[in-house]
Amino acid sequence: MITDLNPKEPRSVDFATPVGDDEAKIFAGPKTLAERDQWRTKLINWQAEAKQRLNYNDRAYLKSEVANRHNYNEALIWLWDELLFDFENQVFTPEKLIADSKRFGGFDDIILWHAYPVIGIDSRNQFDFYNQVPGLAKLIADLQSHGVKVHLNYNPWDKWTSRAAKSDQLEIAQIVDKYGFDGVFLDTMKSADPDFMAPIYAVKPNVIVGGEARVQQERICDHVISWAQWFSDSEIPGVLRAKWFERRHMMHQTRRWNRSHREEMQIAWLNGSGMLIWEVVFGSWVGWDEQQQTMWREMVAVLRERHELITTGDWQPLTKLADAAESHNLYASKFSKDGNSLITIINKSDRDYHGEIAFGLVGTVPAHGVAAIWQTPAESVLLVFTYAEKSADFPTHRNTRKVELSGEVKEFEFTYRNRECSLYAQTHFIDAWKPLPPNYHQVFSDRVSVPTQVGQMDKHEVSNVQYFEFMKATGYQPKVANRFLAHWVDGAPTAEQLEQPVTYVDLADAQAYAKWRGARIPTEWEWQLNSAEIERRTPLCWNLTNSEQSDGRTRFLILKGGSEHNVRNGQGAKSTSGIAESDWYVDGGSRDEKWVEKLLLMGLGLARGENISFRCIS
Repeated sequence: MITDLNPKEPRSVDFATPVGDDEAKIFAGPKTLAERDQWRTKLINWQAEAKQRLNYNDRAYLKSEVANRHNYNEALIWLWDELLFDFENQVFTPEKLIADSKRFGGFDDIILWHAYPVIGIDSRNQFDFYNQVPGLAKLIADLQSHGVKVHLNYNPWDKWTSRAAKSDQLEIAQIVDKYGFDGVFLDTMKSADPDFMAPIYAVKPNVIVGGEARVQQERICDHVISWAQWFSDSEIPGVLRAKWFERRHMMHQTRRWNRSHREEMQIAWLNGSGMLIWEVVFGSWVGWDEQQQTMWREMVAVLRERHELITTGDWQPLTKLADAAESHNLYASKFSKDGNSLITIINKSDRDYHGEIAFGLVGTVPAHGVAAIWQTPAESVLLVFTYAEKSADFPTHRNTRKVELSGEVKEFEFTYRNRECSLYAQTHFIDAWKPLPPNYHQVFSDRVSVPTQVGQMDKHEVSNVQYFEFMKATGYQPKVANRFLAHWVDGAPTAEQLEQPVTYVDLADAQAYAKWRGARIPTEWEWQLNSAEIERRTPLCWNLTNSEQSDGRTRFLILKGGSEHNVRNGQGAKSTSGIAESDWYVDGGSRDEKWVEKLLLMGLGLARGENISFRCIS
């Protein structure tokens, strides 16, 4: 049985640090509120000195694409998320995604995630997973028509798949130009140097660039957005270093495995910053409850309305509140311009506060909640928030099989590698600081009791010649022809391919063949139960199983048997976290009957691969 899969994770070692540390995520607040004036003076002096040291140039922020946008909501969306793609009709549904995004106040930017965690199933590189998608340019244009900027995802660790004809930066430039992407997201990177970006800027001078890790001081000048990932604030709140340095730099708070985003939202609120909306983490559901959705939707409405004041006005962190409020651990920032002020307030206590907040205004600030005051020369008004009235229950999503299991209940032992895409149920990383070894990328075993049928499974995978006979007999045509039997020549297998396993087929293609044969595709448990007498054709290929499942956002199925193709075979230098670059790829190599490999499903033919075949059971 699996044991201790969710040990207590360490907190980030990158705690808030003193003012003046150019590598800081967050400058820590003062030790006491009595020191706030001196602390603010340190902040002002550091900013001036830092800009002078760098001879700072802000021209990137003067571009209309940046200056006129309030991109507080960035979303990371899997290209085949079922809010964005209709598997039954094989069409993109951008309107459905945009409508759903209203839960958060609407998306400003979308990172259109495409390859990981599917990459490595065959030789396709990260760029292929964009270039082989029919209608990608139209999808991006449709999203843009709703005022959303769409960002390409770049994976610098993809070094072990087939190499593109050009350098990575030239491939990115070509894709940006071909499909009309607005920006480039730098996965696992803090920034990209000017030489790397030069060909991309050549095709799109106003391209938006941002990375996953904390941006370096010297790159804020041309990286106008960045992630604030796993940032930890001090007890008395500090300020985001990059945001204090450049008020127009947009940061998006994120702790991808957390169910509570209140601390992230509080950091964003005090800094006039944004949030990353990431409900499906590479296939794992980590949704937001209704209360937090409403809380952020109401917050972001205020941030957008006062965007110019926040980015170009005077910012006074730890502005004074009523004594009783500050004694209760309420803290605030004041953003002022032209005699008007927005005061953003957080309650860091685990108890509701009711009483004077500031300027004689009396109100309630829920535990770990937020409030705000709008102040003009004529009046001070406590803004109304309704989020506390909403449900804080976690919105559970459960996987449902397209075809229910049947037969006698039997027990199976199975093994798998613990990846971010999870397996059958929720990932083991929920509420962890972030997944790290030993429970990340490690192989575990578990047992399950499920209904299973005993049958006669084909000794070998269906061959190309067998599938060719089916094609001749039925004239079968898939709903989408993209990549279907892509290895055949002029609609037929070559002489060398005849006895090899048929590939470049998806589950629907396999089921059509099985139906013609009077057979069916085995489930993963039927495959395992009936595997004792099977043999494998060469080259060795993964076997499809009738195991398609969905949680309403992500579709997947289980592969069995392994494949000759193995990108992870001893390749990849260890990263600083102890994870090899090649660990991000799908597993390969020969696998015993117990191994289960989860494959997130893609549409429009992209699920068809050079290393995926099938066999039937009767």
